[in-house]
Amino acid sequence: MSQTALLEREARPQYFLRNACAFCADVCLFYIAVTFISSTTVMPAFIGSLTRSEVIVGLASGLISAAWLLPQLIVASLVARLPRKKPAILRAVWLTRPIILVLAWVVWRYTTVAPTATLAFTLFSIVFFFMGDAMASIPWFDVIARALPHRRRGTVVGIGQVLGSLGGVAVGLFVRYALGETSPWTYPANFAILFLIGGITFLLGGAALFFVYEPPSQATQDAPPLRQVFASLPRILKEDRPFRRLVLVKVIVGYVGGAGAFYVLHATRNLGFSVRDAGLFISAQVIGSMTAGFLLGLVQAKWGPLVHIRLIIALAGLPPALALLATLLAPAVPGALQYIFPAIYFFLGIYMSGLSWPFFNWIMEYAGEARRPLYIGLMNTLTAVVMVAPALAGWVARSVSYIAVFAGALGIAILSFLLSLTLVSTRRPPRESAPTP
Repeated sequence: MSQTALLEREARPQYFLRNACAFCADVCLFYIAVTFISSTTVMPAFIGSLTRSEVIVGLASGLISAAWLLPQLIVASLVARLPRKKPAILRAVWLTRPIILVLAWVVWRYTTVAPTATLAFTLFSIVFFFMGDAMASIPWFDVIARALPHRRRGTVVGIGQVLGSLGGVAVGLFVRYALGETSPWTYPANFAILFLIGGITFLLGGAALFFVYEPPSQATQDAPPLRQVFASLPRILKEDRPFRRLVLVKVIVGYVGGAGAFYVLHATRNLGFSVRDAGLFISAQVIGSMTAGFLLGLVQAKWGPLVHIRLIIALAGLPPALALLATLLAPAVPGALQYIFPAIYFFLGIYMSGLSWPFFNWIMEYAGEARRPLYIGLMNTLTAVVMVAPALAGWVARSVSYIAVFAGALGIAILSFLLSLTLVSTRRPPRESAPTP
């Protein structure tokens, strides 16, 4: 067999096509489904219809971060003990994703007669769903790291993200129709329809995971007990300087997202847009997500996760910068807002869809298989401090102004980019190695 054929075989291991299709379908359907319950448009608009408090709207976004990030270190420790990770993914998915279907029924049945109870159940559903996604994500990353070669991983996930974003454009048009004046569904049935279709799509994505082939684990050492894992965390953060820097950058740039729920509120409450325009914003955002998928496939394969991290952080500052520009132009050039706000959501889509992947890829290339779940779980758990960002942004919006929220987000984005210049590359030897926990 020629050397070229050997390299091609190494790049495309057994079950590559099957796993690539399964993961691509899962990512695609997840992106489509999450667009129906968008945390930057649909969900804030619905919660905003139940309360006028910006703090509560921000709290809802903060709960999403808390529910997804806080359990991950414990999950990582438990998952590391499992010889096979795929069953853990399926259990988490099928236990928690049906809650979106229950939410659709509650919204349809009780919004008008019990708005406070509906608000409470909506917040509970958000927490329950994203806690389940957190329980699935740690083993998901471990399986995909073993099932797909690192130079093809970004391409596979990027294709899934692009396809999901194409579907998301259609979802945005449907949301615009469902929430518009000509919709056959009146409030709150229009939101219930969105949650119903989103819940069904989530389950279809979970079904795709049944087809994943999980390669045998190469790690032979036993996972340390949970107490030992927690005891090792200070040493890891103290001794592993590259990882510590990565976590610091991830935490700080996460605060840029605190403004995410307030673009639509600023547009509808202060700049003359209607709730129906949320559909247009969704379409722009998912086009941004599609662009993030192209960037993931291209940048990850060619230049690696470090360049990808810096690029996404640079783009993260554009939504708050454009929101400030829109506010300044509104009195003199109101027509410009019709172009600026879709651009805001385009770059917001790149930021939200593209931010996590380069950090995860950095860890998957930096840490060995035995340490990988712990490092991902540790980074995500420490990143949970960003859960206060949306509520803090809501307080600033209510006490000061929306302009202050966007100015703060822009300043944080600039600081994050400067700090990212201190990160080390995983593709340029020699590099510092991750210590054993």
